[in-house]
Amino acid sequence: MQIFQMVAEEGSFTKAANRLHMAQPAVSIAVRKLEEDVGLPLFSRADKKVNLTSEGGILLQHARTILMQFEQAKLEMSELQAMEGGRVNLGTSVLMGSYYFPDKIAAFRQQYPQISVSVIGEGTRRAQQLLLDGEIDMALVNVNDAADELEVKPLGAPEEIVACVARSHPLASQQRISFTDFLAEPLVVYREGYYMRELIEAKAAALDLMPNIAVETNVSHLMINLIEQQQGLGFCIRRVADQEPGLSAISFEEPMFLELGFAWKRNRYVSKANQAFMDFVLSS
Repeated sequence: MQIFQMVAEEGSFTKAANRLHMAQPAVSIAVRKLEEDVGLPLFSRADKKVNLTSEGGILLQHARTILMQFEQAKLEMSELQAMEGGRVNLGTSVLMGSYYFPDKIAAFRQQYPQISVSVIGEGTRRAQQLLLDGEIDMALVNVNDAADELEVKPLGAPEEIVACVARSHPLASQQRISFTDFLAEPLVVYREGYYMRELIEAKAAALDLMPNIAVETNVSHLMINLIEQQQGLGFCIRRVADQEPGLSAISFEEPMFLELGFAWKRNRYVSKANQAFMDFVLSS
């Protein structure tokens, strides 16, 4: 199956042999034996080109599933044998990665020093796509916008979405702000493709208004600094403003909340390291 998949992806027996560090005749023999086993041609070899037949395309889908399940089985057996070690592979939003997880990861590593942690901060929308593509094992996603292919466990109480302003800003003393007034102010926001940016644009469209975007970025530290320097209002979760001494949070007149949760692909094995991290965070 591995040899068949490599030939299909490379479109060449020679290239597949090089990738697999095998002799080219051995690759050809393996594929021919597989074709004999299934009783169907898997590749067309006209004009020295190697292309999948329609039957080969169907088998390739099964091969990818089988090989993925085999790798997961090896991982599970390895963990059961060692009962230690492993790697947490998590995708999250930039702000949650900066303001929520540092203390959690430090405490987790104190309890499980043998487990390594990898965190990718590219927004909940992008994290979900990486998870669906199989590039990460878990992701922090918007519970109410999670794909059907995912299992989701809520992180806890929903996060309030607020307007963030500098403490020296004239609006800092306000307890609440309308979304219309918020949109009229210069805004420092995430660039397109991030959930919080999409939420602003959806709310603005519902009001038939255009947001007054002054700066767009996915660099959280830059965003915070610009808001503190009164270059515009921000749009973030309350815990960010609460941890930044230079910021004040203003609730919206119609409160908004973001419910986050750990997600993983449905019916896919969750490694002991990832399960331990998720349990640790949810119980702390």
